[in-house]
Amino acid sequence: MKKNKMIKSLLSSAMFASALIMVSCSDIPSHPSDSETRVAGSISCTVDDTTVVINPLDSYLGNSFIRGFDTSADTEQSVSYKNTSGNDCDLYETLYEFGVNWVRLRVWNNPASSKNPSVPGKSDKSTVVAQAVRAKAAGHKVLLDFHYSDYWADPGKQLIPEVWLNYTTSDQMADAVSDYTTEVLEAMVDAGAQPDMIQIGNEISSGMLKHKALDSSENPTDAADAVRGDFCSANYFKYLAAGIEAARAACPDAKIMLHFTDIERNNPLNYLEKFSDLDYDIVGLSYYAEWASHGTLASLGTKIAEIKETYKKDVLVAETNAHYKYSDENDVLSEQHTANLVNADGAVYAGILTNADGEIIASVQNQANIVRAIIDVTAKNGGIGVFEWGGEYLGAWNSMFAGSGKPLASLAVFNIQ
Repeated sequence: MKKNKMIKSLLSSAMFASALIMVSCSDIPSHPSDSETRVAGSISCTVDDTTVVINPLDSYLGNSFIRGFDTSADTEQSVSYKNTSGNDCDLYETLYEFGVNWVRLRVWNNPASSKNPSVPGKSDKSTVVAQAVRAKAAGHKVLLDFHYSDYWADPGKQLIPEVWLNYTTSDQMADAVSDYTTEVLEAMVDAGAQPDMIQIGNEISSGMLKHKALDSSENPTDAADAVRGDFCSANYFKYLAAGIEAARAACPDAKIMLHFTDIERNNPLNYLEKFSDLDYDIVGLSYYAEWASHGTLASLGTKIAEIKETYKKDVLVAETNAHYKYSDENDVLSEQHTANLVNADGAVYAGILTNADGEIIASVQNQANIVRAIIDVTAKNGGIGVFEWGGEYLGAWNSMFAGSGKPLASLAVFNIQ
């Protein structure tokens, strides 16, 4: 889409005054190229009857800052994505127009396995290749997230793919990690959609490839000791090394990321020294303010700065989100969702709106304010970017798209400077 006249005027000037950039959102400014400069100023965006105003940051981000968005579930939606006029559109083009410059895509080994009959084909190799092609065509860089599982991998479950369950040695498992990593990446390269960053494992703070099944209560059953990849065990590092080596060979220009969560309870500064023999570039952190185990915004900033200084690795927030509503009956977020949204003095982070009782308001405006605060904390402490997670689930409480398929005005936060 064409830039509106105000955007053109401001971009052609060398001044970065605190101008109010009026964005109708039916005429979102084109995503700036690497040679262009984003305008530093407040953004006003209106979609339907909702207007959001997003204030500039204290420091200038620049175009290299990762303004990321996880789009993994876009093929699972029953409603088409729409533009602000209500017409069908491609999700990746809309995100690019709103300022997003990276997308994150998960890949599951075989989501159609017998353990997950309700999700055939979702986030498998063919799906993620097609998604990456669309993302690249729209102008995005791509982060590929290997779960090394047939479905969700996270601290509570790191399920070994069904077809790997018969392996009895760690060498067999490491070979499978290597072969599968190569298979997926070669398919992406062949499609002209190779990733720019590769994540080896998802939220690996408890280990990887360590469970063989879940019971009816979703309690994991441990695999045999010979193959289980408990956190910081010999097998764990063997599997990570196998994935990294395969990724380097298939996509030598891509950055390699390791992804951790529960960063308040399991501080990465306490264990990253053990990772010194691994050939990786970036530490990725999950940060969800509703979980006590993730800590406060102030604590997140401290960890980013200290990891960067101590281990000389780039750091980014690989997953985060903010709710625009709490429930259909309430217009404030619960204490669980807000207790961590504070600065070093314990006060609600600047720009996040509260009501007369000090409760954090649930609104499209405050969704943008909270994401802005997370970007602010990350950038001020030397982080290289932030990825929104769950924003593609239409109409969900933490989505950045309405149930109709239209973007929410809060999505304009990714154009902030």
